[in-house]
Amino acid sequence: MLTTIERLPPQVDVSSEVLSSLINMAGRQRMLSQRIVFKAMLALRRSDGALAIAQETLRTFADSHAALVQGRDGLPGLFSPALREAFHGSGNGGSSGHVEKRITNFIALAQAALDAIAREASNAESALEVLIASADPLLGDLHDVTAVYEQESRRIARAQKKEQQQLIDRIKSIAKEAHIVSFNGQIVASRTNVTGREFAVVAGVMTSITKELEAVVSAFVKKVSGA
Repeated sequence: MLTTIERLPPQVDVSSEVLSSLINMAGRQRMLSQRIVFKAMLALRRSDGALAIAQETLRTFADSHAALVQGRDGLPGLFSPALREAFHGSGNGGSSGHVEKRITNFIALAQAALDAIAREASNAESALEVLIASADPLLGDLHDVTAVYEQESRRIARAQKKEQQQLIDRIKSIAKEAHIVSFNGQIVASRTNVTGREFAVVAGVMTSITKELEAVVSAFVKKVSGA
């Protein structure tokens, strides 16, 4: 497993919109896991509609987990080393096993419990007890995973801000160089004859371009600062 993880791309560019969706989905998994257990308990007591709700919630939980890990519909899957470590590393406080494996196990336990309840099997209560016992440790795992998504969001925001500043600095440098060239061109043009007047036109255009470039930089800086 470690060899497979190491071959994955170390980093993937992710937009703020996608990150927001990932954080919301990861956070929602905690609520869904608790809802599965609660509705399963009610289903064992023959509460109307509880079994159907538990089954649908389990499907949503499993589908969301697959989307987070594997990626789908614009979601990138485990796009960074930190996330791959969160799901495939030691997980919650360094406990043994993988978080992804424990989540998959919870899904299997939930399915087994709900199937037993639906069949009114003799082992339905014991299957539910096993599911309940797995719920609290899983909640800690899901909390840790959500925290990693939030950390990745902050890291990417810092990296994007740094890249934007580097771009601004580069454009400013180009604008400064262009300004110097146009200024020197006007000086040279003022010391020559007819050809110089033609050169002065070129220098004037350079000056206009420089001013436009400076205006673009200024507008970009204001937009970034206000974001």
